[in-house]
Amino acid sequence: MTTASAPHVSVVIPMFNRAACIRRAVESALAQSFGDIEVIVVDDASSDDSAAIVTAINDPRLRLLRRERNGGASAARNTGVTASRGSLVAFLDSDDEWFPRKLEIQISALEHAPANVGVSCTGVEMHLLDHAVTRLQPLEDSPDWARRLAMDCDLNPGTTQLTRRAVFDTVGPFDETLPRFEDWDWLIRYTRGGSIVAVREPLARVYNRRARLGEVVERSAVLLLTKHRDVFAALAPADRRKATADIWLQAAGTYAFEGKFGSLVRPAVAAFAQRPLHTLSRLAAGAAAVARGRLTRASKEPA
Repeated sequence: MTTASAPHVSVVIPMFNRAACIRRAVESALAQSFGDIEVIVVDDASSDDSAAIVTAINDPRLRLLRRERNGGASAARNTGVTASRGSLVAFLDSDDEWFPRKLEIQISALEHAPANVGVSCTGVEMHLLDHAVTRLQPLEDSPDWARRLAMDCDLNPGTTQLTRRAVFDTVGPFDETLPRFEDWDWLIRYTRGGSIVAVREPLARVYNRRARLGEVVERSAVLLLTKHRDVFAALAPADRRKATADIWLQAAGTYAFEGKFGSLVRPAVAAFAQRPLHTLSRLAAGAAAVARGRLTRASKEPA
């Protein structure tokens, strides 16, 4: 029996209850101009028709793996990486999609990069679904990726990250104890010794909708700040205050979006302790956005 040769790229798509959009994601991966790929969809114990939709797609490069118990994005990605056969691993979120030449352009950039570069990310076309706004977000290069990742994670790694398979042997898997910020955590660990090649061109469409789980975001903020205490402590004081405040403001903003204004006090106070004026400004802007959203929804309701 002849064994098929390993593909050059393994595309890992974690999926949980994505019946409405999984076909779009999978087909955008299969339609890549670079065709030496396998597409691994990891069903994280979905309860809808997601798995059936994937199964119905007829392409020998497509594999569906099913997890019996929901473990979150980290566990699903780890399952896909473990099963991957390619020398490169690409991630694609199940509600996003790639432009046709995404892999072709990104692979070339990564393979022409210096030896210490094991990761590439690209710019994106960002669709902010909660605000009905679309904007292009080119990805600029950085002279200091470790500092940049300590300050923020603006790389959209869940949909644009392409990684040499061997890097996972060094950095390790995604942290399955983190319900959010798992890709940010992985990149912080990676940039302790590795660098990133940025492809400026937007090569993916990201459909962003604010999370409705403020408790999850707040708990993840605590875990991330604790786990990488040394990374944040090494920043210049002004940078450290900005990075820490912005993380807490993500939790506060999620609570505000949910309408849980009592719960947002904790992370808001933590952010205020770092950058008082900035925090007040962000909270005021957030309150105005919530009010606008409520007015918009009210205007659309039947009389």
